[in-house]
Amino acid sequence: MFARLRLQRLADSLSSRYVVVERTVLHRSPIVLTPYANGDSIDAPALEAEIASWYSSAGLSRADVDTGAVILTGNALQAGNARELASLFADEGGTFVCATAGHALEATLAAHGSGSVARSRRDHEAILHIDIGGGTTKLARIEDGAIVATSAIAVGARSRKAGRDPDERRRIAGELADAIVAATRGAAIAPELQLLPPLPRSSGLARITLSGGVSEYASGGERAEHDDLGRELAAGLLALRSTLPAPLEIASDGIRATVIGASQFTVQVSGSTIGIGATLPLRNVPVVPLGGDLSGAGPVAIAVTWEGEPEHARIRTLAERIAVATDRRPLVVASDGDIAATLGAVLRNELHFKGDLVTLDGLELGDLDYIDVGAPLPPSGVVPVIVKSLVFPEE
Repeated sequence: MFARLRLQRLADSLSSRYVVVERTVLHRSPIVLTPYANGDSIDAPALEAEIASWYSSAGLSRADVDTGAVILTGNALQAGNARELASLFADEGGTFVCATAGHALEATLAAHGSGSVARSRRDHEAILHIDIGGGTTKLARIEDGAIVATSAIAVGARSRKAGRDPDERRRIAGELADAIVAATRGAAIAPELQLLPPLPRSSGLARITLSGGVSEYASGGERAEHDDLGRELAAGLLALRSTLPAPLEIASDGIRATVIGASQFTVQVSGSTIGIGATLPLRNVPVVPLGGDLSGAGPVAIAVTWEGEPEHARIRTLAERIAVATDRRPLVVASDGDIAATLGAVLRNELHFKGDLVTLDGLELGDLDYIDVGAPLPPSGVVPVIVKSLVFPEE
């Protein structure tokens, strides 16, 4: 998906941050099945050929694209060469942020890309968004435009093998639909299917919205067979519509919801670091709020919100939380308050923090941001920080 973004500098003369004020979609590619080669490896040459054709159809060259995002999701994450493909895109001239999404981020992207977050914000209502793909179902509860909980289960159109017998296919699809309905209620399902903790049991939903490949069958927009249970699973879920905790609505951008969420991408420019303990530059570092999911490997940035006075005891308490939060390195700690130098000193000198560490000040980051931390600029030693945000329009 190609889009033109118009950015505007904030009115504050002391700020160098830019925000998106307009996004115009220029081209959407056709939907294609992920090409696989031998075994579980994605066919990289075939994929590159497809992408080249999309640039051509859009009338664009790679040099025309300033920045973007590539998100590997669902079953593609299990491919033997998934990391290789991620590196291929991420290293292309530094243009693209590339990430393996993970279930929570996938749920978030789909909720935004489907328009459900904007609708919840506009109507001040609670919405549960469900995205059903090939291997997983992702759920996101949204309240007044904020995603307050996510969950995921290993249920999708390709998660169970089925033969040709129609009755057997309907039976299996019915079992999968039962699991999805249970997940919407926060009920426990088979442990091997629970990829993220269940949603908290709660009420007050105004509606449930549905996206993903299976939603295309539910809406009647897809009729072709793809050697999976997509058609039967959609029918099974619709048959259970009355048992859902709220009315079910199908998103207009069904199968595209996640990629629309991923493609809503821009660049901001923000503050500078005052605590350097790692080799710079660092590029495309994912941002996670303190207390969020910090599992995985590779560099990560922890976003910290700070209020009140920079008292040593409070900073020490914060440092203790950070020190045990993750073993990923290099670790970047980004605060919106003026505490980076002291926080870095406490981590190093008092808590004997091991490994590469960078502390940053004056940054307002979200959990869908990535940052580039540049090398120090002489003569001041200031370190530039580029904040790359996955941003979402109001409508």
